Amino acid sequence: MKLDLKKKWIIFPAALIGVLILWTLIMLRSQPERMDLPEASRAVRVIEAPRVTVIPTLTGTGNVKPGQTWTAVAQVSGVIIDINPRFKKGEVLSKGDVVLIIDPSDYELSIEQANTNIEAIKTQIADIDVKESTTRKLLKIEEKALALNKKELERKKKILAKGVISKSDYEKEERNVLTQQQGVESQRNALNLYPSERQRLKAELIRLESQLAAATLDLERTIITLPMTGRIAEANVEINQFVSRGEVLAVVDGNQTAEVEIQIPMRRMSGLLRSKQELDLSQANMMNITEQLGLSAQVFLRHSGLSVEWPARVTRFSDSLDPRTRTLGVTVEVLGPYAMVQPGVRPPLIKGMFVDVELKGRPRPDSLVVPIAALNDGVIYVVGQDNRLEIRPIKTGMIGSEYAVIDSGLAENERIVVSDLVPAIEGMLLEPVPDETSLRRLIKLATAEE
Repeated sequence: MKLDLKKKWIIFPAALIGVLILWTLIMLRSQPERMDLPEASRAVRVIEAPRVTVIPTLTGTGNVKPGQTWTAVAQVSGVIIDINPRFKKGEVLSKGDVVLIIDPSDYELSIEQANTNIEAIKTQIADIDVKESTTRKLLKIEEKALALNKKELERKKKILAKGVISKSDYEKEERNVLTQQQGVESQRNALNLYPSERQRLKAELIRLESQLAAATLDLERTIITLPMTGRIAEANVEINQFVSRGEVLAVVDGNQTAEVEIQIPMRRMSGLLRSKQELDLSQANMMNITEQLGLSAQVFLRHSGLSVEWPARVTRFSDSLDPRTRTLGVTVEVLGPYAMVQPGVRPPLIKGMFVDVELKGRPRPDSLVVPIAALNDGVIYVVGQDNRLEIRPIKTGMIGSEYAVIDSGLAENERIVVSDLVPAIEGMLLEPVPDETSLRRLIKLATAEE
C-alpha cells in the first residue's frame, strides 16, 4: 500500500508540468496576419443608350401570286372548232385576243327561229290592228242603222195608234230594231276582245325577244376572248373537243400586278401601325388608310447571289387572325412585275417566287432605343456610379425585330450592359468595355438604314 502512494505522488507532478508547458506554448504562438484582397471586377460590353428617329420596320416572307387571275368557264356547250395557236401553258396573250371558238351553229339556228317567230307575232298584231279598225267602222254603221230603225219604229208606233198600219207591221219593225241592236253589241264585243288579244300577242313577242337576246348572247359566248393581258396558267381543251356548260377551259394569270401575303404577329403590329386619328375601317378605302398611317412596303428577292427589290404598296389585311400562330395576314401589291427585266441581273417577279417583304411605318423622332437582347424580364442592367451594377426596371414601348424603344426607366447616354451577365448582383463591380460595333448596328436597325 505504501508503495502505491509513492507512485501516485511521482506521476502527478509530471502531468502538472506537461499541462503548464502546453499552456505556455499556446499563449506564446503568433496570430495569423489578416490580408485585405482587392475586389474583383467583371468585364462587360456596354453601349450608351442613343436617342434617334425610329423608323418602325417589320419583315416577313411569302410567295408571289398574280394580282388578278381569270378562269375561262364555258357558258355554252359545243365542240371547239378553233384554238389560238399560242394557247399553251406559259404563253403570254394580250387583252382582246381570241383564245377559243365553240361551234356556233346551234345558236345561229336558235336566232333564226326566234326571228321567224317574232315576225309571225308582229304580223298577228298587225292583223289585230286592221281588224280593230274595220270593226270600229262597222260599229259606226251598225249604230247609224240602229238609230234609223229606232226612228222608224217610233214613227210606226204613232201611226199604229191611228190605225193606219197593222200591229204585225209594228212588231216586225220591233224585230228589226232588236236584230240591229244585236249587231251593234256583236261589234262592241269584238272590239272589247281585241285589246286582250293584242296584250297576249305582245307578251308572246316579249318572250320571243328574250329568247332572241339569249340566243344572241349564247352566240357571242362561243367566242372566248381574254379580258386582260396575261400568261396562260392552264390550257384544258383541244381542237374538236366537246365542252359542256360550266367546264373550265383555261386559267390565265394577269401580269400587270403581283401580290405577296405575309404573316405578322399581332404583338408587333401596334409598333408598326400607330395613329392619333380615329379611323372608320367599315367604309374606309385601304389606300387612304395606308397613307394616313404612313405605311410603305418593299419586296426583296435575295437568292443565288441576286439582290433585287420592287416598290410595293399595302392593299389589304386579312379578315381574321390565324388561330394557330395568332398572326395577321398583310397583302402587298407590286405594279409591273414583268417590267424592267434584265436577264441574269433582274428577273421578273413570277408566281411562286419566295421573297421578303419589308413594311415601314411613320417615323418616330426622339426615341430612346436599346438592343432587345439587353432586356431581362422587365429590367435592364445599367453601369452606375463607380462602375457598380444597377438593376433598373424599365417600361418598353415599340418592340422591333432587334431593338426596343424605352418609354421610362432609362436616360439618354446611360451605359447599358449588352453582354450576358450571370449572375447579376446589384452593386457588383463592373469593368465596362465600350462596344461601338453593337451601337452602330443598333442605330442602323432603329433608323432602317440596314
